[in-house]
Amino acid sequence: MKKRYVPNLQEIHSLAERNYAAFARLLGERSTAENMQPELAKHIHVGEQLAFTVVRKAEARYTTDLVITQVAPDVADYLQARFLVRLYHDAKMAEIIDYQGQERLTALHPANLEQARHQKDEKFQLNRHLAEWLRLCFRQGRVPLQLQFVN
Repeated sequence: MKKRYVPNLQEIHSLAERNYAAFARLLGERSTAENMQPELAKHIHVGEQLAFTVVRKAEARYTTDLVITQVAPDVADYLQARFLVRLYHDAKMAEIIDYQGQERLTALHPANLEQARHQKDEKFQLNRHLAEWLRLCFRQGRVPLQLQFVN
């Protein structure tokens, strides 16, 4: 008899809290909630050839959805990374809610995992991927300074 997968909620929540804190640092403390305008994209360059844009897609009272897209003009769209991250401002947590168009990610999947081709802990793995992406941005990334015009 197979042992049932039980997610470790403490580990999941701890990772989500660390991801939120990293986003607050990456975007600027107030940008995570109020100041990031929906039509403006934040550009992040990692190394010489890797670049991403972060755009606010939606905002509600306690949440903000950010679309993170890899920018690579020489690469086909379907090969570029794209994920949607939801920031929960009241709980101070961040999680991936859509990765490469795969919506409705859940912590648990039905018993027929072989047919659905999902891993047991797929959502946790994606949130760990988000943490690694944030770590990469801090280690090797740079955000271009915006020009300010003075009269």
